[in-house]
Formats: sequence, structure tokens, C-alpha cells
Amino acid sequence: MAADPQQRPPRASGAASRTTSSTARSNAARSNAATANATRPTGTRQTGDTPSAGRTRAGTDFERLMQRGTVDVRAQAAQQRRRRRNPIVGKIAFGLAIVSAAVDASAFAVFMGGDTTFAFGICFVVVFLTLIAAILGFIAAVGGMGRWYGSIGVVLAFFANPVILIVLLVIVAPEMLTDMGGTQP
Repeated sequence: MAADPQQRPPRASGAASRTTSSTARSNAARSNAATANATRPTGTRQTGDTPSAGRTRAGTDFERLMQRGTVDVRAQAAQQRRRRRNPIVGKIAFGLAIVSAAVDASAFAVFMGGDTTFAFGICFVVVFLTLIAAILGFIAAVGGMGRWYGSIGVVLAFFANPVILIVLLVIVAPEMLTDMGGTQP
């Protein structure tokens, strides 16, 4: 049966295999250099032949891969992991949390002005805005899409939520709630 030219020969064991493989590599390097010298026109000089010429990292990686006969997929996976993700989700969460805090402050101002029905309607909208901001911020913080923006957005959305503000107000300063309705004569 004829040997397939693309298939590797079986490896010998021990020192014989090391000697054989190093001899084969040096013979291959000599034949490659001889071929390159034969195909090069006279009077030209190749910079890679000189010992002082530095080899690029790509050249050494290629040589290493050719000697192994395989491709290192771990390096490719590491490059894909190191790729920076777009922080737009975190920025959206942070911006939505700021808008929620501003709308919540306006709802409080409307409430202090006396229009309680409109203020409660605004508060319902703010609850949903802060919920969306917190979810987007959590996704951004966990998924690496603007971690700092997302985490700050989650904290800001938490404290801008009117329900959380009322609970904190009941715990911290319950006497403020008695005066919010106005004094009755």
C-alpha cells in the first residue's frame, strides 16, 4: 500500500526520534534555503538570511505551528475574549436612571403643589422607568457592556424608585410623612 504524502510518518521512540526529527528539520531548512537562493535573481540579497535580521512574531508563530502540525485555537479564543464590548447598554441604563431621578423629583414637586393624582401617575411611570434602567444596568454590569455605567445606573435607579424612596422615608424620618399632607386647622 502506498503511503499518503500528506500523512505523517509514524514517530520513532527515544533519542532516535529526536535525532531524526532535528535532522529532518535541518535538512528541510537547508532545502528551503537552497530553493530560495536558486529562485532569487543574482545581485539581490534577502534580509531574512542574515543572522542579525530579526524575525517577526508572526514568522515564529507560523514556524511553531508548522512544526507542531496543528493550529492553536486557545490563542484565537483568548483574542476573542479580550475584545472590548460596546458600552452602549450601560450608558443607556445610566441615562435612563438619571431621567428617572429627574422625573421623580418633578413628581415630588407636583405632589407638594397639591395635585396628588397627577403626582401619583408620574410616580407609576417612574417605577417602570427605574425597573427598566435597573434591568439594563444589571445586564450591562454582568455582560461587560459598560460595567461601570451599568452598576452606577442600577444604584441610581434603585434610589430613584418612588416606592424605595417612600420606604426609606418611613424608616429614616417618619415624622416627615405626617407633615406632607399639610396641617389642618
